[in-house]
Amino acid sequence: MKSIGSGFWLFVVLINNNNKGIVIALKANYFFVDIKDKSFQNSRLLCTCRARLKYFGSSICVGDSVDLEQIDFKNHTAVISAIHPRKSFISRPSVANLSDVFVIASFVEPNFDPDQITRFLIAAENTGQKVNLVLTKHDLISHQRSQEYLLRLKEWGYSPIFTSIKYENGISLLLEQIKKIKLGVFCGPSGVGKSSIINALLPHECIPIGDLSKKLNRGKHKTRHVELFYCSENALIADTPGFNKPDLPSDPKQFTFLFPEIRAQLVDQKQCKFRNCLHLNEPGCVISKNWERYSFYQKFILEMINL
Repeated sequence: MKSIGSGFWLFVVLINNNNKGIVIALKANYFFVDIKDKSFQNSRLLCTCRARLKYFGSSICVGDSVDLEQIDFKNHTAVISAIHPRKSFISRPSVANLSDVFVIASFVEPNFDPDQITRFLIAAENTGQKVNLVLTKHDLISHQRSQEYLLRLKEWGYSPIFTSIKYENGISLLLEQIKKIKLGVFCGPSGVGKSSIINALLPHECIPIGDLSKKLNRGKHKTRHVELFYCSENALIADTPGFNKPDLPSDPKQFTFLFPEIRAQLVDQKQCKFRNCLHLNEPGCVISKNWERYSFYQKFILEMINL
């Protein structure tokens, strides 16, 4: 990228007043930022950031609301001068100001793994934002099997959306839901079809898609970085690189509230005898142990205690 120097003063009008924008993508040492002033035909700018931001330890990530200066609309460049406070944040993948998390899983190829998907749901719940569950490759299972999954996941506390890229099932329903949000993050294991769903939602984007690794029964990583895409004028979704083992939260006390099954019981029943109850074998615990994911919960709690 050319710097704005003396050779440009005769041809370019520089706008020194700050403009607000949102970081759409990070590539190498550059930031792609969409400015909020829609009066300009091409509002996406290639940006660097002020050295003082790095000096004071500020990090810029996708979804950040930023101030821009030295905007050059002819060459579509600018400089990030400030970062606005974040309303929410997820560290893996790094996305700021999200309002929803969409955990994407597949019925088959790769097969639905309750342990793995529970880890993703826990990480999503830990953001404090709304969690949505989407299952792909619906066309590869029977109707009876589909109904079994529906009942099972509702017992987990979720109302999943089943999708099929081949027959476009569930895509319009998912799109209508996304249009109601501000910024949604797609996350999930490799190969489940996150980029394929975005291509179906937004066919003009043409996001690269990887083939499934038959040897490992996992997807090949084709999405290398986080990037935002517009589903409507005000609704954004983030495609993220796939990974297969999200980190667990570090606080066992807060961990208990990341399972909808436990939250529902604490609403319907009295509180446990002890305020710091971890719902294992403590006396006076009111939480029933008769639900599918309790064995996962118990295992995760013990992992955290023994870290």
